[in-house]
Amino acid sequence: MTDLRGRVVLPGQQPIEIRDQSSLSFGREAPGQAVDLSVSGSPRVSRRAGVLEATPYGVLITNTGSNPIFVRIGAEPTSISLRPGQAYLVTSGVARVTFAGVSDYFEIEIGDAPQEIGSVQDRTIAGEPTMSAFGLNEETAYFRCLVALCEPTLRNPQSPWIPTSTQIAERLYEYGLIADERDGDWVDRRLDDVRSKLPIGEKPWTADQARSATPEQAKQAMARELSGAPRRTARKEQLVEFAIANGLVTMATVRRLFGSA
Repeated sequence: MTDLRGRVVLPGQQPIEIRDQSSLSFGREAPGQAVDLSVSGSPRVSRRAGVLEATPYGVLITNTGSNPIFVRIGAEPTSISLRPGQAYLVTSGVARVTFAGVSDYFEIEIGDAPQEIGSVQDRTIAGEPTMSAFGLNEETAYFRCLVALCEPTLRNPQSPWIPTSTQIAERLYEYGLIADERDGDWVDRRLDDVRSKLPIGEKPWTADQARSATPEQAKQAMARELSGAPRRTARKEQLVEFAIANGLVTMATVRRLFGSA
């Protein structure tokens, strides 16, 4: 019998073993497009998104699709992005594979001690606010703004759209998630709070920072200035893509705040 190298776990399903000299293809469920693992029904996921191959050193993930896929190892705060044609070897622990723009995912377990799916990122402690791997507090106004921002993309993956800041404020007030009516500027400040906690986008540059900056920091600030700040809509799109791809906001999160409708 070939040696067991790992297990693949999809939410709500029994683990699938991966042994030496074996491979599993994964991708979108579609008529006439057979893959070993149907991981999503969204058109954002390629019909044949990738292949998992058991090796003597671990499980090799290869992106065979046309869109990037993301691999997060254990409790690491950031994901590894695999562009089409790239590969990554998972040698130990638990790795979560996600896809841009959708909440679907699966996990790969390497070693003798499988962990319950979602146990690393989704663990909560009774009586304490839920914290994400990036330090986002789910009980705050800024996190609720982020969820409202991502909601249309998660509910309508085939025709996603980005809500305005005013629409986000109205959505939160409608569901009683903020006590008073707010304007779009208030939402923008909350979303800027989110961005400051994540490894994306440009960082603010103040006079105090300029005086104490290292040569490298000054060089980076100059490069940002010359490139021009992105449009706010583009910044929102970037934030939505990052939050969904890294599992910061999922369909389950949306339902907790806004229900199933």
